[in-house]
Amino acid sequence: MADNYMINPELDGSSFTWQGGKTGFLLLHGFTATTAEVRPLGERLHAAGHTVSAPLLPGHGTHPDDLNKVRWQDWVQAAESGYEKLSKQCDEVWVAGESMGGLLSLLLAANHPGIKGILLYAPALEIPKLRKAYLFQYFIKYVAKSKPNDGLLWKGYNVYPLKGAVALLKLQKEARKALSKVTQPTLAFFSEKDATVVLTASEMLKQKIGSDQLELVILKESSHVILLASEQQKVIDHTLKYVSKRLNGNSVHQP
Repeated sequence: MADNYMINPELDGSSFTWQGGKTGFLLLHGFTATTAEVRPLGERLHAAGHTVSAPLLPGHGTHPDDLNKVRWQDWVQAAESGYEKLSKQCDEVWVAGESMGGLLSLLLAANHPGIKGILLYAPALEIPKLRKAYLFQYFIKYVAKSKPNDGLLWKGYNVYPLKGAVALLKLQKEARKALSKVTQPTLAFFSEKDATVVLTASEMLKQKIGSDQLELVILKESSHVILLASEQQKVIDHTLKYVSKRLNGNSVHQP
């Protein structure tokens, strides 16, 4: 582990699966991050009686060089594998994703109509700053993050690996193309103070998604990592209520 490139190396960012009931949730983290950013949501879902699984995606949690070696298809394959395992254990499966994880969630939903619903947290449908990676990847390996640690309980790299960023842009393109095929109930959070995913991404989602059951929530104060930011409890409470209303007669308590 290269701690000099890792923010909060002491946190647990490994893959996890917590057994619960017959409703399963696949949680997918964002670019340069680890499962630490989806863990609080996972804990609440598990406390409500659900089975929860979150894979550490390829290239993450080790060294930034590893993220420069992966293809966007590697992330999709990891998400597909996680969904396949969960669907064998559970009667119904939801997918949830933060940022890049949101793109993977949308692709999964487009390819698997049987997925029950989608939960999105700042899905990375539009990141203007990232486009420079197409050029810079040929000259430098990483770009340092301007605010590597916002004081959040987040574990991940303090740099953006540029070849990895190009892979993210390619994944973004695939997710955009798939939006019309996404028909499941979808809850999506965006924030006015997100300095990474611009707010116009919410309009793109609204206009292009195939689902007629989209609920958009625009937050006022959250930074990009919505699941760890200042409105965390509001977001997770809203998520649990949204899920509870749509379960097939399963009893859910709000811990």
